[in-house]
Amino acid sequence: MFENLPGIIPSLDVEIGEARRVVEEIKDLRREICGLKIGSLLAWKYGLQRVVEEMKKTSDFKFPIIFDAQKAGTDIPEMTRKQVKVVADAGVDAFIAAPQGAGSATLAAFVDACLEHEIIPIVVVEMTHQDFDAFLSGDASEKILEDALERGVEDFVAPANKPERLKFYKNFAEEKKKGIKIFSPGVGPQGGGPDSAVAAGADFVIVGRAIYEAENPRREVIRIYEKIKKVKKAV
Repeated sequence: MFENLPGIIPSLDVEIGEARRVVEEIKDLRREICGLKIGSLLAWKYGLQRVVEEMKKTSDFKFPIIFDAQKAGTDIPEMTRKQVKVVADAGVDAFIAAPQGAGSATLAAFVDACLEHEIIPIVVVEMTHQDFDAFLSGDASEKILEDALERGVEDFVAPANKPERLKFYKNFAEEKKKGIKIFSPGVGPQGGGPDSAVAAGADFVIVGRAIYEAENPRREVIRIYEKIKKVKKAV
């Protein structure tokens, strides 16, 4: 489903009308954009199903929709299964969960429920802020990655502003003889560069403010894509 590597995933953390405007401006960029990410604030305010329906009203809409609950998948297994069902029923194509602190059973419930409801599970292994692991064991991210790989997960979130960690995760998966795709947030205000992220192993860069606050979102998407495409060719 997520093709045309490297690619851009615009993060629509704006009002619903503004999200529709941005999508209208970038809807023809099939090569550059590989999906759209909807976050929790938009879903809480308007309801996830309504947001998905509004995005799909855009003429010729063909992008996969990712829902990022920021951060779901941290509850007991049964609650996590219910979360997945609600998200799947809303019409999304992929669901991001962050099982930090939740345990292996919750991660298993998340992955199994996503497969049952035919949506793609995307697992966060590390967050963009520096002290995200203050209350976690030092190897928590590696354990999450290893557990998820064993359950057949292929899609992961890791930070663009920590390129050394992107390299680590790609190498870790390769040592396990597993192919993975990395979605990288943290571009722009959080210090990550789209090109440096791709050079370090990211397959898709998740970009929010740089796109939706741009005077011309379409032009900004193309500008970012040209940077990451050039780097990908050199890697």
